[in-house]
Amino acid sequence: MESERLRLAREGMYRPDLESDACGVGLVAATDGRPSRRVVASAIDALKAVWHRGAVDADGKTGDGAGIHVDLPVRFFDDAIADSGHKPLPNRLAVGMIFLPR
Repeated sequence: MESERLRLAREGMYRPDLESDACGVGLVAATDGRPSRRVVASAIDALKAVWHRGAVDADGKTGDGAGIHVDLPVRFFDDAIADSGHKPLPNRLAVGMIFLPR
């Protein structure tokens, strides 16, 4: 795989000078392939268990942006877009999360 790493360094976005260790990666998945709230709840519990990543940063108040990756419920958003009087476009969906002060 060394040749592939070198090819990516030469041709791709891989930057060996920016590579660093991470404290870890977790994976929670349903082996039957069906969406499940239990999987999401378990992933959140796993993230919270790594206190310095998902729960609290060094200041004791904030997190560092670690989170979970889930599939977008595209049909839900397509229905919401249609309900608002607009036409959903295929493969043109993005979802953002914004935290505002209380």
